[in-house]
Amino acid sequence: MNTYLTSLITAFLLLCFVYDLAAQTPGRDPAQEMPIVEQLRNISPKSVDNFIAATELMDNGQFAEAEKLYAKILSEAPDFEPALRRQGYTYIALGRRAEGLELTKKALDKNRSVENLVGRASSLLTSNDPNFRPSFNETSEAMALAREAWQKSGETDEDAGGILAEILLQTDQNTEFEKLVPKLTATFPNSAMAAYYNAIYLGNRGDFDGAEGELKRSVSLGATAEFTHPLFAAIEKARDEAYFGFGRYIFVVRWTGYLIVAWIIGLVAIFFIGRTLSTKTLKAIENSDPNDIKGVEHAGLRRTYRKIIATAGVYYYVSQPFVIILIIGAIVFATLFFLWVGLIPIKLLAIFAIGAIVSIFYILKSLGTRVKAEDPGRALHESEAPGLWKLVRDVASTLDTRPVDEIRITPGTDLAVYERGGFRAKLSDKAERVLILGVAVLNDFQQNSFRAVLAHEYGHFSNRDTAGGEIALRVNTDIIRTAEAIVESGNATYYNVGFHFLRLFHFLFRRITHGATRLQEVLADRVAAYHFGTEAFVGGLTHVIRREVTFQKTAEREINSAMTASRPFANLYKLEVSDDSERDEIELKYNEFLSQPTTEDDTHPAPADRFRYISGIRSREHDKLDGQVLSLFVDSEAIFAEMNKLIEGSSRPTYDTSASSTLGI
Repeated sequence: MNTYLTSLITAFLLLCFVYDLAAQTPGRDPAQEMPIVEQLRNISPKSVDNFIAATELMDNGQFAEAEKLYAKILSEAPDFEPALRRQGYTYIALGRRAEGLELTKKALDKNRSVENLVGRASSLLTSNDPNFRPSFNETSEAMALAREAWQKSGETDEDAGGILAEILLQTDQNTEFEKLVPKLTATFPNSAMAAYYNAIYLGNRGDFDGAEGELKRSVSLGATAEFTHPLFAAIEKARDEAYFGFGRYIFVVRWTGYLIVAWIIGLVAIFFIGRTLSTKTLKAIENSDPNDIKGVEHAGLRRTYRKIIATAGVYYYVSQPFVIILIIGAIVFATLFFLWVGLIPIKLLAIFAIGAIVSIFYILKSLGTRVKAEDPGRALHESEAPGLWKLVRDVASTLDTRPVDEIRITPGTDLAVYERGGFRAKLSDKAERVLILGVAVLNDFQQNSFRAVLAHEYGHFSNRDTAGGEIALRVNTDIIRTAEAIVESGNATYYNVGFHFLRLFHFLFRRITHGATRLQEVLADRVAAYHFGTEAFVGGLTHVIRREVTFQKTAEREINSAMTASRPFANLYKLEVSDDSERDEIELKYNEFLSQPTTEDDTHPAPADRFRYISGIRSREHDKLDGQVLSLFVDSEAIFAEMNKLIEGSSRPTYDTSASSTLGI
């Protein structure tokens, strides 16, 4: 901004110093002016009225009229210094610069007062010619006079400080100028001149808001709009240059930046809260009484989880405007960077822009689209398995809870429960309860163990785990759908801010929600072990795990073989392990699953931990059931054939037999 300010110096001097520095304020200070008038009264009383009138005319820019009156005064009092000095100002303003300089020098020769020093210095630097620039000698003399005036005044004269500041600016002596301005503002806190120079000082330091504020204060203290307008323009121009042309919007940009920083802090807070809760949950489970079947000890922790999950879910949607701003900001930054470098890769910028548009489109689309939930598999009618329905109801009665309203069978190894209905219905425990049963787990499943697994699922109902989770489910679904859409569009690139946000938030959200589900699973395990025994539940869980591993391996082998030979599938639910090699592979994977540690990305604790958490439970008295679950079906072979046909008719080349896994238990 310094270069531009240099052009303001002459204008400032012409506007101010030509008719004495006090003219920049509305009216002269009587305390300073009255001694001058009294001095003239002692010399030439009849000249007093003309002197007052001439000064008023000069201050109002009526230089021709002022010159005539000053001439008359000097004819009557030729050695009166203030009249000599001010007549010099009028001559300069009227284009008679040589005569004006002669008069200011004459006044100074008579008396090297602060006023005459300032007057002479100002006259050396001014002219009515807008293209005027003082010579080196004139500037040097003016500088020496200004320094003398400032020192002679004890650094307390406002006019001396002003002319010194102006010359320092004109001669680019910025270091001394920056030392002087704080003194001026401290010595003259209510001075328009000091506020003006402070605006320049702040502007040179890049504090454009502060500079603008000081310039406005200068106006409020008496500086005219005509005088301050050039500096306002200079500040605006400098701000635009500093902010790549966005200077006028810097307030919006700055506050947007503040909000983005606050938003990022929020993301960090979510991460640490999730991590803290996860750690606290593990400690709570380890240290709690396993016989606390209803989870009274964990009631506060569960409430905290619900609030944090709801808050984090809302935060995801609040984050969308910030993500969009960052996406747009990244494109703008890239464009400005290439402009600065001087090379504009049109194709690359076009790729960036397309990626940004696609990301924003899918983000907005996810906000306005609701995916209708589809029930898995098909409903199992009671007539198809009356024994199973009776067992399911008996378990509900034992736990003193409402039985499921529907059982849905699927081709895989699923075992889970959920509630179907609106938010109010779920909160009031009036939603439909649904049990998902993957028929691939039924082979060799003992009723006693199956009953314990059912108790685990009913434990989720009893603990109201299925009543909430709407926000968590919606957020997780939206993140995955949006990310998949971006991937399919080919814009999941390293420079796509929107895609990386989805990855980051999904990671953060998992840390919170998975910690909550792990606690839910442990409490549901306690319910099962308490009502039907630890041994039965361990047997049921290990059976499900083994069937998942076995079915995945044998079904995959058969599907690949049938697809290669272009033949119909054999019954996937009747397959035997083919050889010792396959048996060993299944056994290895099964043991790895049982022995794996619990991680923060797990929705369920590892099996070994789950078994340990329920090892100390004192089970209630219960009758042991005999027989297999398949005996509870009227025609299990027909159901196997139906599910086998469903897999074979799938549109995918290879059916994912483990897609549902053991999510429910």
